[in-house]
Amino acid sequence: MTPLLNAGIGLFAVVITLPALYLAFLGAVTLVARPKTPASRHRTGSLGFAILVPAHNEAELVGGTVDRLLRLRHPADRVSVHVVADNCTDDTAAVARQHGACVHERTDARRRGKGAALNWLADQVFSEIPRVDAFVVVDADSELSNDFVGVMSDHLRAGDQTIQALHLVAVSEDRPLIRIRELAFHLGNHLRPLAHTILGGSSGLHGTGMCFAADIARRYRWSESSVVEDGELFLRLVRDGHRVALATGATVRQTVPASFAGAGAQAVRWERVRFDHFVAGARLAAQGARRRNPSALFAGLSILVPPTAVLATAGGLAIVMGALVGSAALAVLGAVALVALVGYAARGAALGGMAPRVLLRILLWAPPYAIWKLYVVALAATGTGRGEWARSTRAAQL
Repeated sequence: MTPLLNAGIGLFAVVITLPALYLAFLGAVTLVARPKTPASRHRTGSLGFAILVPAHNEAELVGGTVDRLLRLRHPADRVSVHVVADNCTDDTAAVARQHGACVHERTDARRRGKGAALNWLADQVFSEIPRVDAFVVVDADSELSNDFVGVMSDHLRAGDQTIQALHLVAVSEDRPLIRIRELAFHLGNHLRPLAHTILGGSSGLHGTGMCFAADIARRYRWSESSVVEDGELFLRLVRDGHRVALATGATVRQTVPASFAGAGAQAVRWERVRFDHFVAGARLAAQGARRRNPSALFAGLSILVPPTAVLATAGGLAIVMGALVGSAALAVLGAVALVALVGYAARGAALGGMAPRVLLRILLWAPPYAIWKLYVVALAATGTGRGEWARSTRAAQL
């Protein structure tokens, strides 16, 4: 072998095969152990919650979300729902108010985006309800499990200050892209944080279904310059020594776009966290390894590990290239990566209770999805995704 080929094989092993094995390891961890969850407590003297709903032109969906939030199982006088109609040009404010929410209308052309809206709304709520115990942040299209607030109460009483619910997909239609993203959510928002928690680390923050003790909400502001404000806040919290607990007993579900075109802008924004915070993630992972801090280590690795579609595509190409150039080592590394990723995906599907026929259908649609995902990553890498806060198209056809 030439020195150049040897170097390429070594790079592939580090950048592709090792991360794939790491993901398979996380999947295996969820098979052998479960995290301790706070016991359900007697809930007299219930904690007071303010549920914050940032909404930009969400008149179509915000009414149903407010209705569901007001029906959550918790004393009605201890929960208030606050919608910020942020720079809206539709009837979001009127619809939310009609359905019983406390509505705060905000118009600020200079400070746009979800982070700015949440900072402004939190200030308004603190001035109105100074004795609030905790804040819950949900998007305007969220569907929460009925005992969501009760589960968060148990975590808060057990000493957790920042909690993330399981963020999953509401399967509104049996379409290929929806099913693929259902699996992707189980992998990224269920399997990985569950494994990190079992290993003594921290769950991530996933943009919705998040709960913050009032003290944390007062001390930490959302970034107003990032389109991945949840990822930025998560890294900041972990860097300061905080741990985000995973509430496996609470779920928040969202509808997702049914078409590649509809999902594109949202997916690019989510991928921006890898590029906007790559250096911060590398430093955090190094710090975690050096200080034996699982939360810092896994938080950093969550930024550094490439998307599963990238790993799988690279694994397949390595097998082909290995055969073409006569490199058994490269082909074997590619095969090991693919086998590891299949095991990882199978474990995620099992955690989500997805039927084998659904998983088979996902595998059949994997090639076009991988091509689309590579395009999304390329857009994020070249700076796309730093635009204004905009709602996703959720009803497009595939």
